[in-house]
Amino acid sequence: MKILRLALFIFLALCVTMIAAVGQELPPPGLINLLPGYHHRGEQGIDSRVGTIWKKNGLQIHYDIGELAGNYTGCRPLCDWTDGEVWRKKQLINGQQIICVFTNKKRLVISFPDAHANFYATIRTQQQLTDMLLMLFTFQSAVPGNP
Repeated sequence: MKILRLALFIFLALCVTMIAAVGQELPPPGLINLLPGYHHRGEQGIDSRVGTIWKKNGLQIHYDIGELAGNYTGCRPLCDWTDGEVWRKKQLINGQQIICVFTNKKRLVISFPDAHANFYATIRTQQQLTDMLLMLFTFQSAVPGNP
């Protein structure tokens, strides 16, 4: 009986710890340098790391990182991430390939194919576009223990 209680206690403690970790403000993926006023919130993913970088009453950048996340900018016609593509740019920044796609629905999708990292947001202003690019161009794909 004591072993059963101990096992139940350990199980409940682990559950509480996992629940408390979800939604906490942890370092952003790839040690992205957040601009003033921006926050990071990790979320519960199934097979990849997901979360949001956000500013109160402003831009919300969502991300999906992991091998099973794929490449949001290269999955057509199987997905609709880049439907209505207005422009696409590829660039090598800090030794890593970056693909940016902007759609007619004002969705900006930025993928780091080698890191299996995808970021996306609806852009409403030039300031939001600038903020997103400035932050994501600091993403480091080869950070040990922090994809």
